[in-house]
Amino acid sequence: MISYNRAFFGVRGVQPGDEIEVREKKTGKVRRLTLNKNVVAAVKNLLASKPYEPGDHLFKGQRGVWSVPYVSQKVKGWCKAVNLKGNYGSHSLRKTWGYHQRVTFEQSLPVLMECFNHSTQKQTLDYLCIQDEEVKSVYMNEI
Repeated sequence: MISYNRAFFGVRGVQPGDEIEVREKKTGKVRRLTLNKNVVAAVKNLLASKPYEPGDHLFKGQRGVWSVPYVSQKVKGWCKAVNLKGNYGSHSLRKTWGYHQRVTFEQSLPVLMECFNHSTQKQTLDYLCIQDEEVKSVYMNEI
């Protein structure tokens, strides 16, 4: 396992299955993340795209490290560029990931609760906006 603090994210040489620990800014909780092959490939491509010094953040601009509002601004710009209607931001990425984990990959609610640091299954269902769809599908089942 690789452990990183907020100021350092050294990811050279990571492999699929490696784990990193990050401290969540909002809750202060330490979260362990496992890197999959897509994340590792994206990190390697990013590292190859420009020079990084030890201790550099992966996502930084001329004004410093990317903030949540800046990422939201970027997401809004990307959506506008492809004429995607709706109100999207940085949080949309997290919710979309969770939705696909639940619906596409059929991950259990207890696992997703852990991923999101939610205390109840209802909180996770509400967060992912899928409860109504699942209830409706039950009524649509035919015997």
